[in-house]
Amino acid sequence: METKSTFSSHSDDPGLVVAKGRFNGQTPAERDMQEKDHRTKLANAIYMAISNHGYANVRAIGTNAIANAVKAITSVTERCGKKGISLMWESAIEKGNLGPVRDPGHVQDVTAYSFRIKQWVDTGEANE
Repeated sequence: METKSTFSSHSDDPGLVVAKGRFNGQTPAERDMQEKDHRTKLANAIYMAISNHGYANVRAIGTNAIANAVKAITSVTERCGKKGISLMWESAIEKGNLGPVRDPGHVQDVTAYSFRIKQWVDTGEANE
């Protein structure tokens, strides 16, 4: 389901984490290192948001950012699994404006993928 809105900022949503997609290293090896470092930091931020707020909302704009978000979410899922915590996540496509995040004059609408991650609670009810 696609919704159009003005994207919120970190002050509006304490569980918001933004995935970055492009890096400006001089060589491919430097870019790969920066990307890996970003994914590690992103995974840590997602883990902390879940720990502190019970959820994390990850926003990714662009294919590289989406790939980094999915890799970071997978890393967090594995990390939590080792601690006996199950996570679930759902994704949505949003169309919105980055104005409040960047500057009030920014008017270009963009499409973002949003991932909501939260702890899975088994209610014990069987699905039929």
